[in-house]
Amino acid sequence: MDEAVTTPPTFKRSFCERIYCVELSPYEWSQHLVCVALANTIVVGTVRFQDEDDAVEDVAYNPVRTFNHDARPHTIAWSPETSLSIVPKILTFCVAGSDFKIRLYNSNLNDVDKYEILDDHKDYINAISYELEGELLASVSDDHTCKLWAVKESQKCVSTFYLTSPGMSVCWHGEESGKLLVAEKNGLIRMYNVRSQQAIMSLDSGAVPLTAADWGPNPLKVVSMAAGELLLWDVSRPSRPLDERMLHTEGGLTVRVSHANENLVSSIGWPDNLLKVVNLRSKVVVLCGKVKLIGGMTWHYKLPYVCAASDRELCFWRININ
Repeated sequence: MDEAVTTPPTFKRSFCERIYCVELSPYEWSQHLVCVALANTIVVGTVRFQDEDDAVEDVAYNPVRTFNHDARPHTIAWSPETSLSIVPKILTFCVAGSDFKIRLYNSNLNDVDKYEILDDHKDYINAISYELEGELLASVSDDHTCKLWAVKESQKCVSTFYLTSPGMSVCWHGEESGKLLVAEKNGLIRMYNVRSQQAIMSLDSGAVPLTAADWGPNPLKVVSMAAGELLLWDVSRPSRPLDERMLHTEGGLTVRVSHANENLVSSIGWPDNLLKVVNLRSKVVVLCGKVKLIGGMTWHYKLPYVCAASDRELCFWRININ
């Protein structure tokens, strides 16, 4: 498609103030939940689309609970333990803030609403991610560390990996617990075995700054965004990228792989705060959208929707892949 033509969002929902980050739950049993971080509050709501429910006209958003947050939020991660379909309900997620702290929220939507503070980083935290079992949380920071936190036991830092530059992204292997991907600003992407605390593989984007990386539903595929260039890696053949393409000539900010389709990758970058979705199989940009103030980007667990925060609006684009 012609990248100069931008597509308006399929659906939009407005909030009363600027959205700093947004995260749809990446798990089947909590896929309708969305976490929206405003300046000093975190709003958890449900979102349902016409595609899955005929009673919904276009998109139905309903707030569930609002939590206070004492610092500007930077990034959100959902716990795999979250489920509203059990009794008592479990709502668990983490938010990293501008005060270098992570707040671990727990609620049963009834008489328990609490948060604990994870406090060991010395600089901004750029990404956080829960292990598949929900036992460990990983965080990476501008302080050149990746930290692992025992979120179900002591809420303490149990391990620190020392990096060679700021940590930009952190992702767990989708199928094998104990394998962790850490992407650094200097272009290095390393896979670690958490149990042995050893790096088992490294990739080098060859371009700086690396701003983001993601490990999609296919554990052999890793994508990264460095100097505006989208790189696709096959970790079974890690010597060089499978594919490279310049997407954002003045630099890319973030990159995410769709949970539902391993060939769909979204990114946001400059100029113009453009959101682009690339089909890795056809190697075509299948959507180009635009946001005002960038406030994060997230994919729906099973539907072909990418969501991005644009100033005070949540914007949803439906991706047509036919």
